[in-house]
Amino acid sequence: MNPIYADILDIVPLKLNSTFAHLDPNAIVATAANELQQIALPTVLLQDFELAMGRKIEVIMGNTISLENNQLSLPSAQLSTAQKRELWQLIWSQQDAS
Repeated sequence: MNPIYADILDIVPLKLNSTFAHLDPNAIVATAANELQQIALPTVLLQDFELAMGRKIEVIMGNTISLENNQLSLPSAQLSTAQKRELWQLIWSQQDAS
């Protein structure tokens, strides 16, 4: 962080450890984006999703709730009430589209 902004925000600027200072942050993001972490859902729930969507899907970890190329992206295996609502809206929109 720029020392000027640190002074304005009244925080202590941090510097990277020399071990990590040479790493390109964009390269780290790119490798993390390429690795898809699957989420293990209960079998019955997965079957319900597939039945509602009319196709086989794979559930992966992602930042948002979305469905692309038969991959359902969820922020985590445990969803909040608002996230569950968003998921079911996505499922119904997919069902309407087909």
